[in-house]
Amino acid sequence: MSTQTRTPRPRRQSGVVVRAGDSWLSLIAATTKGVGELGQVRVKIRAATPIHGDSFRLIVQSYSASVLAHDGSPHDLATPVASLQRAVSQEELRLGLDIDVMHAGPVRDDSDELVVFAWVEPGQPDLEYDAALARPSLGALRGSAISQHDTVQGLTAELLLTAA
Repeated sequence: MSTQTRTPRPRRQSGVVVRAGDSWLSLIAATTKGVGELGQVRVKIRAATPIHGDSFRLIVQSYSASVLAHDGSPHDLATPVASLQRAVSQEELRLGLDIDVMHAGPVRDDSDELVVFAWVEPGQPDLEYDAALARPSLGALRGSAISQHDTVQGLTAELLLTAA
C-alpha cells in the first residue's frame, strides 16, 4: 500500500463578493450569467380617498430619474426599469401596503435616483398585458415619489395616491 499525498486543486474563484446586508437576490444575480445585478425599491402605497368599484388593479412602475419630463412624469416613450401589477382591495388601499418592486441589470444612467409611479383603477390585473406597457386610465388615483436611500431597507419610496 503506497501512501501518496494529494495536492488539492486550486479553487476557482467566482469573483462574487458578498457584503453584509446584501440580499439573497443580489447573490443570485451575481452568480447568474447575464443578469449582473438585481435591485429593489420598497414602496409604501396608500390611497387618500376611496375609489369606486368592487375590484381594483394596482400598477407600479419605476423609472430612472433621467427619463423624466419637465412636469416630473416619464416621457411617453420611456420604458420602466421595473413594473408590476396586482389586485388590491379598498381596505389595503386605506391602510396602506408595502410592495417590493424588483429590477434586474444595471438601472441608473447618470443619476442614482429611481422615481416610482403608481396608480389604481377599477378592474382586475391583466396578466396577459405587461405592466410596463400600462398607462393610467381616466379617473385613476395616481401618485409618484423619488426613491430615498435607507441604511436598513435600501431604496424606499412612499406614495399617496390621489385623484389627478
